[in-house]
Amino acid sequence: MAETATVIPVTIMCNGAAPIAKPASGFHFVDQGNYLTRPLAPDLTLYSDSATSCIITIVLATKGGAITATLAHLDSPDCIKAFFAILSAQGNDAMQIYAQGANPPDNATSQENAAQLNASVAALGSVVTQQELLLLEGSPRDNNCGDFGITVDAAGAITVTNQPYVLKLTDRDPTCGGQTVYCIMRRQESPPTEIRNAGIPFTHGELVELSQIAIAYAKTAGDPTTAFTNIVNMQSDAIRQGWSTTPEYEAPWFSDQLKQGACFALAMAPVVTLSAYYLSTPSLQRFARLKKSLLNQ
Repeated sequence: MAETATVIPVTIMCNGAAPIAKPASGFHFVDQGNYLTRPLAPDLTLYSDSATSCIITIVLATKGGAITATLAHLDSPDCIKAFFAILSAQGNDAMQIYAQGANPPDNATSQENAAQLNASVAALGSVVTQQELLLLEGSPRDNNCGDFGITVDAAGAITVTNQPYVLKLTDRDPTCGGQTVYCIMRRQESPPTEIRNAGIPFTHGELVELSQIAIAYAKTAGDPTTAFTNIVNMQSDAIRQGWSTTPEYEAPWFSDQLKQGACFALAMAPVVTLSAYYLSTPSLQRFARLKKSLLNQ
C-alpha cells in the first residue's frame, strides 16, 4: 500500500486587518501574471495584492524531501492552465494548495477563473493532500479579499493569510514600470505569454520587445487617445474606466502603476530605436564584401 503523504501544518488566517509594514527581510512581492518559487524556510514571506477577478494561489510542494513555497497571481483561465501545467511537470510527491480571489462573484471573468482553478486542482488528483480555495466571496476591496500570501516565522510556523502590507510602487514593480508593461502587454504577443517566472530577471531584449509593443499599442487602431502611452495624460478615474475590467473595485494605486508603466515605455523609446537598429538586423552585413576579401569567406 502506498504511503500517505504527510500534511505540512499550516495555519489559515483571513480577516479584515489593516495593512502593516512589510517584513525587513525575506519579503517577496509577486505581481499579476507571475509566479515565484522559494525553498520553504524561516523568515520567508510571499505576497500579492490588488486581485479582483484574478486568483492569488499558493502551493506548498514536497519532492524528495525538499519543500518549496510558490505564489502565483493568475488572471485568466489560460493563465491558470499554464501555471498548473508547470506544477504537473514538476513531478511533486505532494501539494497543498490555497487560493483567494475571483471577485466580485457576479463578474463573468471571476466565474470563469474560479471554474478553471477548481478544475485544475481537481485534475491533479491525489497528489493534492490539502486545499482551501476562497473564491467568489464578495467585493475584492472588503475584508482583504484581494490580498493573499504565505509567511514562515523565525520558528518555522507557516501561516497562509490575507494580511495586507503597506507598499510603495517600487515594492510592487522594482523595474519602475517594466513589470507593469509586461502585465498589460503580454497578451498582445503571439502566442501570448500566459505566466512568467518572477525569479528570472527581465533581459534587455525582453524589455525592448515589451516597450516596442507598449509604444505601438492602442485599444482602438488609429485612435491615439486609446494608446497605452496616452495614459500619462489621463486622470486616475479615466485610467480605471479605460483599462480595467472591474474599475469600481480597483486598488487606489492601480492608476499610478499604469501611469508608471506608460512613462517607462516612453522613456525606453530611444533604447528601442537603437536596439532595433543595432541588435535586430543580424542579416544586414554592411562589410560583407570586405570580410570576404580579407578572410576569404
